[in-house]
Amino acid sequence: MAAVATSFAGVEHRLEIVRERNGILWVNDSIATTPERAVAALRAFKEPIVLLAGGRDKHLPWQEFAAVAGQRARHVILFGEAASLIAQALSQHAGADAGPMRLSQCRDLPSAIFLAEKVAQPGDVVLLAPGGTSFDAYVDFAERGQHFRDLVKELP
Repeated sequence: MAAVATSFAGVEHRLEIVRERNGILWVNDSIATTPERAVAALRAFKEPIVLLAGGRDKHLPWQEFAAVAGQRARHVILFGEAASLIAQALSQHAGADAGPMRLSQCRDLPSAIFLAEKVAQPGDVVLLAPGGTSFDAYVDFAERGQHFRDLVKELP
């Protein structure tokens, strides 16, 4: 058991560490296809977070997601069909006990990664925890997660 515990690398697309680059940790949680799962991912880190969220909405409530993202994320970058819906939930939560979060919207995951690479600072976690399904652009969460990994590994 000790050998397995010390050698287990985790499961693909579930808080999967893809790369550490320039002091920034890139994490793939493409399986986070509901707001609740994205909240769990946000709570998994103490470091400042640049959150990549979006995809297709499952018609679930976004209030808790907005509250936690407002507290935990330094910057939220939205993409996909649900971007405007999530932005609305985040703006409705802004103020109360939200931190100094910035919000951006991109057309797709590659442009979200490009922006995250520009805004992330050493010590940050860039976290793909979409909160929505991948069906607006991908066959499934695994394809989206693989695309994220490929794009992050290609960063210079």
